[in-house]
Amino acid sequence: MSGSSAFSTHSQRSPSRRLLWPALLLLALATSCVNEGDLRFNPVSPGEKYRLAGSLVVPELTESDLLASARGPAAEIKAISDFSVFTLTAGGKTTRPAKDGSFVLADVPFGPDLVLTATAGKVTLMKRLYPRDLRMTDVSKLKVTLDSTVRALLWQKAHARDVELTEWDIAAREYEPALASLTTALKLALQLPKGSVPTTVLALPAVDTPATALAAAILPREADLREAWSVLQNALMNEKADLLSHYLSPEFTNDWDSTSSWHDFNEAMAAYFKACVIASASYTILDMEFLPGEQARIRTAGQVQGRYEISEIPFDTGVYTSDVFWRKEGTFWKIRRNLPYRPGHPTQVMADSRWGEIARAHADLQTAIFREDLATLEKHVSPTFGNDWDVNSTYADLLNTARSRFNACDVKTASFTIRFIDIIDDTHARVHCSADVLVIRLAPGVDAGTGPIRAVVDWRREDGVWKLYRNLPYRFTHPRDIP
Repeated sequence: MSGSSAFSTHSQRSPSRRLLWPALLLLALATSCVNEGDLRFNPVSPGEKYRLAGSLVVPELTESDLLASARGPAAEIKAISDFSVFTLTAGGKTTRPAKDGSFVLADVPFGPDLVLTATAGKVTLMKRLYPRDLRMTDVSKLKVTLDSTVRALLWQKAHARDVELTEWDIAAREYEPALASLTTALKLALQLPKGSVPTTVLALPAVDTPATALAAAILPREADLREAWSVLQNALMNEKADLLSHYLSPEFTNDWDSTSSWHDFNEAMAAYFKACVIASASYTILDMEFLPGEQARIRTAGQVQGRYEISEIPFDTGVYTSDVFWRKEGTFWKIRRNLPYRPGHPTQVMADSRWGEIARAHADLQTAIFREDLATLEKHVSPTFGNDWDVNSTYADLLNTARSRFNACDVKTASFTIRFIDIIDDTHARVHCSADVLVIRLAPGVDAGTGPIRAVVDWRREDGVWKLYRNLPYRFTHPRDIP
């Protein structure tokens, strides 16, 4: 089918068949990876051990006598120049760092309560190593600082009260001033004469008292949000639409789509439950941040594969990365903003209304091609359209090609995915997209496929409308793999 419009094959015969697995599942199904530290999902293997490496980083001025067991002949306040006086311990293993503070601590056994401690005289530095740190981060580049010491101290004090504070609980924005104040108190404690420090600098009232108060004030909210994700997972897998709607705020919106709402979400879920069956899913929480006003931002990445229940056609969502905002309403955490759940919703973070406008333009084009609506197609193609790889590609050639395909072929199957969008400015965007199309020639009635297509298509806003501007492969002779 020489000259076939690859763009026109983005449409399909039934809107329900175009329904992708909602991106919600990429986010809310995140039980195993949401619970990275939950050993039900990632059990400890016998003899699991880690090689910890990094450096002590303490540029703050320190009373030199605090680092020694006996007072030196010339005590002075200065930056630490020799870190080899410290002893590092973790999980029953001990070592000494090099003079510059670098260290390696081998064969450290896994422990849910693991703390890396560096001690010299009356100075104690710490870093809390959560199960997530051991399993999902590079533990060969650890930094032990005053800030890490303060955060580990807060964890210890809460743990002593049987309260489990996570890294993200402690890092909540509302506690930042208190954390900074506590770090300053520790910094000043390092400059005290040795005789003013009975045991360690961490036990001084100037450090211990505010640390105890702050540890008691920090709310352990991460566990509640993880539980909310788990409930959402079960609701989705069991098609409990009423429970799903309960965990979505009545004020729900999306920055990129003004039509997103509590009601629209429920309609989309009802359509999904009728159309799709999941085959596999992979997902992980990348970041979490607690905001003032009982709000939280959770960044999640995931990918889901499955099939349409009636047609048996497989689908693959690609990877979605989304910042979903939650808000505590009454006693429940609910999704308040920026949950992608429909085809065309963004696969990347930081998407705004321009992302949604371009995605809707794509959807309009798909509908126009499905209906063989050349007037709408013309509306979304720039009169100055062209392709870098084909000087014959023009506005007129694209429309003529589409017209001939409308007459000669019908779409049999198609998949189309926006991988991500580079917003150049308010009037220019570069869309990285993928497609795979199979059409049937009306005469002689045989199939023809494009195979996988990857393209980087430029769009431009002209007269208030986003239009195809450059580099759309629409003939079989055009490039099919543009990274």
